[in-house]
Amino acid sequence: MKYILFAFFSVFTLLSCQSNQPTDAAQTTTEPAANESTTTNSDQAAINDVIHNFYKWYEANMEAVVSIGYVKGGKSTTLIPAKLDEYYALIKQSNCISQAYVDADRAYLQNLEATTWKTENVEEEPLSGLDYDRFFCAQDFDIAFWETAPVSVQGPGTDKVLATMSGNEGGSPREQQFELVKENGKWLIAKIICE
Repeated sequence: MKYILFAFFSVFTLLSCQSNQPTDAAQTTTEPAANESTTTNSDQAAINDVIHNFYKWYEANMEAVVSIGYVKGGKSTTLIPAKLDEYYALIKQSNCISQAYVDADRAYLQNLEATTWKTENVEEEPLSGLDYDRFFCAQDFDIAFWETAPVSVQGPGTDKVLATMSGNEGGSPREQQFELVKENGKWLIAKIICE
């Protein structure tokens, strides 16, 4: 009789311990997963908006942006620091461009000034690196693509993502990639990836 009671008690204890363990199904539907999905949807919408809004702003302000002459020609071409600061201040007024973008673009231009532009004259030929629009990664563009094409995001839930805008530009398939960072709770463009 002792052995039967002991066996019964052991089985009962084993079964009651297992019922307190969460199942895999319960673990996959916990509250954090639901919150993560909401954050992802919110981030996706914000990233989509900041990219499209930047190009809407740029279309409206392109003439002012392009008119800021931040290079000086001559035997070798150089940057005009005050004009370059004015250029960056203007594009930051879009509220879509991060400080990371400004810092990387300034370094890009300073590198061109220190190397390539030493033998180029802005008054004689288009300068390397300035012979296309760096926001469109091209000389020609279809603004409708830039303002409306769907955006997909890799890395939501972090403070840095890679976004890809896909659609048709001028009747041909086109993909454009961006890096975005979250600064003070707002998604901003950190890099426009041109080939």
